[in-house]
Amino acid sequence: MSRSPLFLAGVVFAIVVIALNSIFIVRQDRQAIVLRFGEYTSAINEPGADEPGLYFKLPFVENVIYYDRRNIGLTLEGQPIVASDQERLIVDAVVRWRILDPRRFYQRALTEEGGASRLATFAEAAMRRVLGAAGSDEIISGRRAALMQAIEADMNAGSAAELGVRIIDVRIRQADLPDETRERVYERMRSERQQVAGRIRAEGDREATIIRATARQESERLRGEGEGERARIFAQAYGRDPEFAAFYRSMRAYDTALEQGTPIVVSPDSDFFRYMQRRRGQ
Repeated sequence: MSRSPLFLAGVVFAIVVIALNSIFIVRQDRQAIVLRFGEYTSAINEPGADEPGLYFKLPFVENVIYYDRRNIGLTLEGQPIVASDQERLIVDAVVRWRILDPRRFYQRALTEEGGASRLATFAEAAMRRVLGAAGSDEIISGRRAALMQAIEADMNAGSAAELGVRIIDVRIRQADLPDETRERVYERMRSERQQVAGRIRAEGDREATIIRATARQESERLRGEGEGERARIFAQAYGRDPEFAAFYRSMRAYDTALEQGTPIVVSPDSDFFRYMQRRRGQ
């Protein structure tokens, strides 16, 4: 009789253990694969599906491996890169990736840590291929955005697909020169920029000279046309009224000759003052 309660307790415990090993939950942000004796049988809640919830498996025969369904970050620091101009750079980058094929990922990497390690190797190789074909100034400041896209495309075209993942984004956080070569390269870059600035300045000065010469020529032409039109108008006016023409010339002569404060001695009967004299009967 004393064994009956223990037996019942053992049965209950066994049932609980079996039940706990038969039930598993897949969260919304996770995906899972079911293995039977280590062999893949099915995937649950993989990308493109919406299957979170409570599931059952064969106890002690099947086991479940969970993977993240979200984007995963991978940081690469201090990667040595030799640019196409043979300058050595130290590059820090961040790779964002996602598991798209959990079965393939399990077969190639087993765990997320193993997958991240393999992706780090693939990313370093892609960075050397892409950045090694670019100049150091392009990597540091010129074409960084295009180079990051090229690294992403390089990985997605080969290594990432083989691993069952997709590269979402690649970001070069920092690309700098080693301390021993930084000042020399910066001096070369400054010299190149100064040469470009000098060429642009010379082209601008040449264009400005041409514009000024053209404007001066146009100004002289317009002035000549204006003087000719003025002479024509005066000639036409003089021809119509000779008396007015003589009067106008005398007024111009007064204005030119008699400056303020300048003494002049002229006979009152001179023709110079002919229009200043009052004529009787007129």
